[in-house]
Amino acid sequence: MMEQQRLISHRISPEALDITLQKISERIKRQGDQPHFAVSQQLELLNQLSQFDFGRYLLQNQGINGYWTHYMLTHPWFGRKTGKNNRGESLTALESFMLDRAPTMLATQQRFEIFLKENQKQVTNTAKLACIPCGMMGELVYLHFKDIESIYLVGIDYDANALKDAEILAAQQGVLPWVTFIQQDAWHLNFQDEFDLISSNGLNIYEPDDEKVTELYRQFYKALKHGGKLVASFLTYPPTLTNQCEWNMSAINQADLLLQKIIFVDIIGAKWQCFRSSEQTRTQLASVGYHAIQFIYDEAKMFPTVVAFKK
Repeated sequence: MMEQQRLISHRISPEALDITLQKISERIKRQGDQPHFAVSQQLELLNQLSQFDFGRYLLQNQGINGYWTHYMLTHPWFGRKTGKNNRGESLTALESFMLDRAPTMLATQQRFEIFLKENQKQVTNTAKLACIPCGMMGELVYLHFKDIESIYLVGIDYDANALKDAEILAAQQGVLPWVTFIQQDAWHLNFQDEFDLISSNGLNIYEPDDEKVTELYRQFYKALKHGGKLVASFLTYPPTLTNQCEWNMSAINQADLLLQKIIFVDIIGAKWQCFRSSEQTRTQLASVGYHAIQFIYDEAKMFPTVVAFKK
């Protein structure tokens, strides 16, 4: 049985939608008007969010699972071209905004492409590549395996449902014979000097405790072979929370940023609000033993990728 306290990104058993909507509606009224957004406008956004699956999932979970992460990350390949959502219906204006214009969503879509490029470099015969937490494991199963005769792809996730979805995608991509799935908590890995690559996105952004994030990096370090590579990511601080904001403001539409805040912070109450600076991340990784630490930034510098190696 999965324990909710160990699943930090979403809920195992969310409340019924009508109860969730009622609670959020009451909270919006209690908090009152926000800068540039009256209560009536917030309630209208809440109503619009409840009209499509992605919005409903966010409202009920304040975070996203492997399926919805994959949906969001691969939107540039599919929905952006077709104008269709997960059901094959036309995207609503609000869902289109969230997937096509919300700055953090754009940043993580760019980050996903960076992960694919970095992970591709480790694709060699008999290499052992892991994805933790794997979600639907797109950052490995979408890699190119031309001329590869044998490779080991390991997906580790605490969410059993994510592993089922990942298995379906691996089969669709024709790589299932190379894939092993393991249901395990990322903070309690039982691997030593095992992997050439660990690809990890989307866990530290839900974890507010810096010590626990450092421990996560330590678990990865232990599991990597000597010379093994970690590809990870983190959310940088918004300007409201730091004097040393790393964001590239010239690449961010301010109106879109405001609407994103109203949707994800004020209405949904998203749980991925755990920010860290590049310098803090460098210190965390170095303290565990990583070296050759390099940062690769999305255009807005909101969701950097960090590459580091085990000595």
